[in-house]
Parts: sequence; C-alpha cells; structure tokens
Amino acid sequence: PGSRGHGATCDGWVCKGGSRMARLMLSMAAASCVGAGAFLLPSAQPTTDLAQWTSTKRFVSAQSGSTQGQSDFSMTRVSLVLGGLLAAAACRRQTRQQLTRSVSMKDIDALTIDDLPSYWRPKVSIGMARRFNEVKGIERQLEKTFFLMAFNRDHMLGREVEEARGLFPPTCKVRVLKNNLVRKAMEGTEWAQLGPLLVGSNMFVFVESDRDLKPAIQAYLKMEKAFDRTATLDAIKEARGDDLTYDMKPLVGGIMSEEWDVLDGPGVLKLKDFPTKTELIGQIAGSIKQVTTKLAVGIRQVPTKLAIGIKATVEKGEEEGKSTVGEVA
Repeated sequence: PGSRGHGATCDGWVCKGGSRMARLMLSMAAASCVGAGAFLLPSAQPTTDLAQWTSTKRFVSAQSGSTQGQSDFSMTRVSLVLGGLLAAAACRRQTRQQLTRSVSMKDIDALTIDDLPSYWRPKVSIGMARRFNEVKGIERQLEKTFFLMAFNRDHMLGREVEEARGLFPPTCKVRVLKNNLVRKAMEGTEWAQLGPLLVGSNMFVFVESDRDLKPAIQAYLKMEKAFDRTATLDAIKEARGDDLTYDMKPLVGGIMSEEWDVLDGPGVLKLKDFPTKTELIGQIAGSIKQVTTKLAVGIRQVPTKLAIGIKATVEKGEEEGKSTVGEVA
C-alpha cells in the first residue's frame, strides 16, 4: 500500500489512481486468451482422441527423457486462470472509476440539509428510479397542458390501444399511465382535483392547445363507437358483479387549466363544441362591428333629421316675416 509512482495510489491488489496496473492486467488477459485456445483445443476432442493424445504425449516425454511436460502444462493452466481473474478485476475496477463522479472534501463539507432533495433516499432500486423519472416526465407535461382527460381501457388489446391513439391529433399526447404515478405528479397543483376520479386502467390524453380540444373530444367519440366501449364495460361489470369495487365508466373525466373545474364524462363531452380563443375573438369582433354599424347609421340619421327641422323652421319664419330663428321661437 502507498504511493507507487506515476500518480497511482494502490491499496492491496486494486489500483485506485493510475492505469499502469490496469494495463498490466489487460496484457495478462490477452496472454490468457491466447493460451486458453491451446488449452481448450485438446479438451474439445472426443474421448478416444484425448486418450490417444495423452498416450502420444507420454510417449514423446519418455523418448526425450523429460518428465516435466505434464507439470508444466498444469502450471500453465493455473497461470491462465489467475491471469483471467486479475484481468476481470481490473476491467471491473476501471468501469467503476469511469462511472464515479469525483467529489472533493470541500464540496462535501459545504453540503447542507437544503441541498438534499425531498425525494432523497439512502437506497434506490432500479424500479424506484424508473417510477421517479416517469413522475417527473408527467410533471413536465402537465406544465404545458391545457386540458387533461382520462378514459377507461380495460380489456383493450395492444392493437386496439395503438389504433385508439392514432385517432387523436398528433399534437396530443395519449399515454397509458398508472393512476398512482399521475396522482403523485399532480400533488401540490390544481390538477390534483382530478385524482379521486382516477380508478381502473386508464389512458390519459394531454391536450396542449385549445385548438386541439374539439378534435380530441371528437376523436374519443370515434374511438368509443369503433370499439363499442360502453357495451364492453357493461359486460365486464355484469361478469364481475359484487367484486367490482368502483364505478367503471368509459370516460372517467377531465379538467381544464385556468378554470380548474373537474368534469365528469358527460361534462367532458359537452366540450365538443367548445370555441377556441381565435373563434371567440372573431365572434366578439363581429358583434362589435354590428354595433358600430348600427351606431353609425343612427349618427348619420341625426344630422339629416336636424337639417330637415332647421329648414322647416326657416321657411316658417320667412312666411311670417321674421328674419332669425330666435324670432320664430
């Protein structure tokens, strides 16, 4: 143990800092691979060939007066095995060093409780890491979502799920997600009001623009009719009977950002005629234009009536011999 030069620090058989030991072990691995071929070739032959080869080996050794053949062969086998083990250990250590991010003692001393994330755990499994990444992805999607709805997909085949996804506009995100993960992503936001409605196996539709709201509702209606979802769920409810612990509906519900009103299935279907912002602006502009036209017509009529009245007054004054309107009054 200790410093061994070239900036490498060794601890027992494992090299921590340098690559000299790693290169040596890799060289031994290459040599072991070459020798392994010579070692494996005889063992790959049938039993009769192996016996013949052994007899020939003993005969040659007897003729040459040498008794070291078998001993040298055994030592070669041991060396090859040790070389392979050392090379494997070196490769494993090298891989760990590449995946490890170096952190200084100064960085460690500067850490505080605030630096630890709320989701921090001393041990995390691969499944937990995947679920965490999925929750974060749902959170990012919710940030840019205008409307979210969920519909039941029980007893839908994989082919049917793909066909249903293809009916929606390409700008809508249609995903099969677990209810618990969606609820987790909604925690602390207005979206969480939809959480209690999420039961059963569902598909979620993330509508990012108001322009896609009507097409998304229309696409759902086509999907429900194409796969006869209402009849399918009625058959499932009848088959399960009292074992079904929740009310199974084709359309679970939805919620719209900015308004944050939770809608049930019938409420979501009413949005199929929902006007977009552009359509609303056009309607308002048309209404304003109509009001302006009527107002302009009224304003144009006032001077005409006023002129007619003044003319009649002047003519009356002239008949009575009065020169001013004041005298007429």
